[in-house]
Amino acid sequence: MYFLVLKQLLIMMMIAVLSFIFSRRNRFCGAESEFLSRILLFLVNPCLIVNAFNVAYDAEKMKRLLFVIIISIGVHLLLTLVATTAMRSGTSQGRLLDGLDRIGVVFTNCGFIGIPLINGVFGPSGVFYLMGYIVVFNVYLWIYGEYLMSGHISWKKVVTNPNVIAVAAGIVLFCLPFTLPGIVGESLSLIAGLNTALSMILLGMLFAGFHKTAGGISYTKRVIKASVVRLVVSSFVVLAFLYAVYRLFSSVEDLREILFVVYIASLCPIGMSASTFACIFKKDASYTSLIVSVTSVLCIVTVPLFVGLGELFIK
Repeated sequence: MYFLVLKQLLIMMMIAVLSFIFSRRNRFCGAESEFLSRILLFLVNPCLIVNAFNVAYDAEKMKRLLFVIIISIGVHLLLTLVATTAMRSGTSQGRLLDGLDRIGVVFTNCGFIGIPLINGVFGPSGVFYLMGYIVVFNVYLWIYGEYLMSGHISWKKVVTNPNVIAVAAGIVLFCLPFTLPGIVGESLSLIAGLNTALSMILLGMLFAGFHKTAGGISYTKRVIKASVVRLVVSSFVVLAFLYAVYRLFSSVEDLREILFVVYIASLCPIGMSASTFACIFKKDASYTSLIVSVTSVLCIVTVPLFVGLGELFIK
């Protein structure tokens, strides 16, 4: 699995490099990346989610999906504990960025990077299990994430989020005794297939915007700390938790695949949600673009290494 993950990451990074070159030559700015981000977040991802559930109903598979959701809740709560403990600043200026750092630690790029990565390693079955992680991700993002940014929670934003709606619609579709008609199903499948390429194109555009990022040397220590906590500390904590699950629930069918799907999702770099929330709540978007980009580059080393480490414990 180590080499499959490494190969998939290299393919994805190649697309990002080509996008970087193209974006620098054409001097793309924030408007283009914001537009592409919205297409991915509000069109491609919901279609991909519904498409993952557009399969024949299987009661046992539904039970395993619920199992993934329970595990994913545990993972997100653990990451919240890590973020709250590790990402604290002593200065008032630093505390303004603490919320963004905590969002970055808890909410990984499990959609833009995790979906194509898991699809490349496990195929459609892995993507199906990943939906359990993603539904927890999206609901918790608009609960904990908004609380960090504004000090309150908007339940309306939780229930009206396109990705949450897509998960609900997908689960209903999965429970029905039929799948979507050919034209509708194929249309969703084609849009869903754009996820990998568009995600990496967007990542390349973010890299190309480095020269527009403010902050300079003042960000260096924060970026290093956020990267270490997100890619290293969190990875060890989640591995310990999943190993405990592995020992306690060894009789669950597809347990190894389920645990590695959740593990890989948690190993991903800081998600685009950090930048999105920074823009929505008028925070430091330049800083979040930097930590998203830096951890996305570093994950090409950390993800395969921790997958290899996970294989030693979860056999």
